[in-house]
Amino acid sequence: MRRIFVSSIAAAGVALATMLAAPANADEADDVFLSVLDDEGIVYPSPVDAVKAGLAVCDMLLAGNSLMDATEEVAAETTLSLEDSGFFVGAAAATYCPSESP
Repeated sequence: MRRIFVSSIAAAGVALATMLAAPANADEADDVFLSVLDDEGIVYPSPVDAVKAGLAVCDMLLAGNSLMDATEEVAAETTLSLEDSGFFVGAAAATYCPSESP
């Protein structure tokens, strides 16, 4: 299971790195984040909710929680599998708090 989690985060980071070649403003970052989720087939209730959850992931990480802690929280609070939650966390970290991204 840990391998799936690490692979999901790495995949999200690679996808975002190719899309965020230049600095982007918040709206562009949101669009890229949502596009990466869409490309992976991650279903979310609304774009606004997905962005809020992505920002909340960064709050958790910046507060000292691990990527696994954030993944487990996303899985517990949503209908996403642990693998999809790992991808979501990786995408959020790469987009909104790259200093916390692996």
